[in-house]
Amino acid sequence: MKNNFFLILFICFTILGCTKSDDDNNNNNETEMIDKTKILELVNKSRSSGCNCGSAYFPPVTELTWNDKLETAAQKHSDWMSENNKLSHTGENNSSAGDRITAEEYTWNAYGENIAEGYTTEEAVVQGWLDSEGHCKNIMSGNFSEMGVALTGTYWTQVFANSF
Repeated sequence: MKNNFFLILFICFTILGCTKSDDDNNNNNETEMIDKTKILELVNKSRSSGCNCGSAYFPPVTELTWNDKLETAAQKHSDWMSENNKLSHTGENNSSAGDRITAEEYTWNAYGENIAEGYTTEEAVVQGWLDSEGHCKNIMSGNFSEMGVALTGTYWTQVFANSF
């Protein structure tokens, strides 16, 4: 009986091709699961301690909270960038981050967006944003109270906003 089990496994994996194909494993258009808690903690660690963005020091600011509408706006933009193989703040139909946030019925009075390509972990992408002066300034802005982040393939989008 034990030998039959291994024979069946052998047939499945070698003859029937029961494993994922290389195309399945390399699909860059798949929505990736990110660790929301981890990425929020990483961002808030910088916000709560203050940091240098380029040559300018930014003092501590209040922590951000997660917002699902901002996450959805971020996800749709990451999807679009992945589908079009294009890293850009301008999205589908020339949309801006503000347009995408509004489309998710989030009423904002301030927003910002960070994008990135090629990072493989939450730690790496947050460090990449902190190492970029403009992205770092978004992370450290006291104008924002909420954020959402999404990843599709290799394309990351981080959306910040503050509602009325």
